[in-house]
Amino acid sequence: MQGGIEIAGLSPVVIPVFVTNLGCAHRCVFCDQGQFAPPMPPGDVAAHVDKFIAHCRQGSARRRILGFYGGSFTGMKDGLLEGYLDATRGLITQGRIHAAKASTRPDMVSKHTLCRLYEAGFEELEIGIQSMDDSVLEASSREHTRVDVIRACALVKESGMRLGVQIMPGLPGEDIRSFKQTVADVIKLKPDTARIYPTVVLADTRLEELYLSGKYLPLSLDEAVRRALYASIMLEGEGCTILRMGLPPSPGLKIIAGPYHESFGFLVRSLGYCMMAQQIVDELGTGCELSVHSRAIPELIGYRRSTLKALRFSFSFDDTLPRGYIRAYVSRESACIQLQDILEYIL
Repeated sequence: MQGGIEIAGLSPVVIPVFVTNLGCAHRCVFCDQGQFAPPMPPGDVAAHVDKFIAHCRQGSARRRILGFYGGSFTGMKDGLLEGYLDATRGLITQGRIHAAKASTRPDMVSKHTLCRLYEAGFEELEIGIQSMDDSVLEASSREHTRVDVIRACALVKESGMRLGVQIMPGLPGEDIRSFKQTVADVIKLKPDTARIYPTVVLADTRLEELYLSGKYLPLSLDEAVRRALYASIMLEGEGCTILRMGLPPSPGLKIIAGPYHESFGFLVRSLGYCMMAQQIVDELGTGCELSVHSRAIPELIGYRRSTLKALRFSFSFDDTLPRGYIRAYVSRESACIQLQDILEYIL
């Protein structure tokens, strides 16, 4: 393995490097990457990696992945891109990291560039799909089409790297039908990982102008949570790992409107367990005992214990149960339910 020894049982460390807006030829209606972090120059990457790992628990014993976020990595000018690739090669050769990953636009992917990334030690490329509906992409000023998405994802899969995707529920012009079709089309691309970022209105964006003029209405928090839950169940059912749901907190984030919540991902998972628990309680009655994997107990209890208070059940854990699964007992009766069983009731 490149970059040292990976210790079994420890989760990997992803070291984020923000290349904010680098490689972006224009701004989409929803975008103001400048609210997150200024771009880090290639010469600062190595010191940043060492500092980040030093503050991680058992950082030197875990698998270490360098992640370039916030811009269109493959759209950078060649000299700048090569600077980041050189920094990555050096860190891998020296054993300070194991691999790297990045994100980019669908229309900035070529076989030649993918080959350069792969040879530099990149193991995954995330594609900012956002939607598979051409009318939604046009309304969002994405300047690419679903055909570009299909082509780019196929090239990533052929390159030997893992394919990550990003989608944004609630973009201008999207309805439930359009969103469901996007999820179905994304599944056909066979992504390895996914991020789900419901659209929020950031200050100083064209989307803010549309919102203030009454031409755009963001999703409510409940609508966004439900769309994210639907997408996550569908994608995970096909073996795709969900890396994140909802925008990460940032001190400079100026949100005007939309479904932002610091615990958005937890709200999504909790709703899934709440809907499963509700079906079981409706069948067996209050007072039944619900058993889940130990790591799923917070999601079963719900945000601020809301599900437990509403449905009045006892709970226990059973680590032989998979995540996303509930087994229930009351008297001599029992029942089982999994997330796929609630799909038709979410949207």
